[in-house]
Amino acid sequence: MRFFIIVLLFCNLAFCADYKLLLNSYYNPNRLVFRLHKGAFECSLLGVVVPFYNNQCQSENLKKMSNLSIGFFQNNLDLEQLYSVSIENGFCVVKYKNLNLNEEIIKAGYGVVNKSSVEDLEFLGRLLDLENLAIKNKAGLWNSFYDEMECFRDSY
Repeated sequence: MRFFIIVLLFCNLAFCADYKLLLNSYYNPNRLVFRLHKGAFECSLLGVVVPFYNNQCQSENLKKMSNLSIGFFQNNLDLEQLYSVSIENGFCVVKYKNLNLNEEIIKAGYGVVNKSSVEDLEFLGRLLDLENLAIKNKAGLWNSFYDEMECFRDSY
């Protein structure tokens, strides 16, 4: 399994390739697990942080926010579906057909942008524009948990 991950990272760096992988599970909203021939490959989404646990923004609503984020994943990600996965800076960019799931989660208001993990300034700009749009439209968690999401966003 380590060999496959090393090959995946090397090929991605050398050829900017996307790999088709089966989504096996997500045991918290920030970690996706893809099935390999032997074992599994686990990754976090590039530029995306979903409320799950945060020391700086402790709130009685954090568990409810986390459950709503998991609900978004359940409604929008199909287990056992092939997704296109590329690795950038140790994080995943996940696509299905023409949708970039990293961008969709931010746009829907169920995550905030993790600015520190993104080196591609164009991609970061798109994520920040989508986050501002989600805030403006009170999408997802920004509707009922604005203060908590603002604190969460400021911590990344």
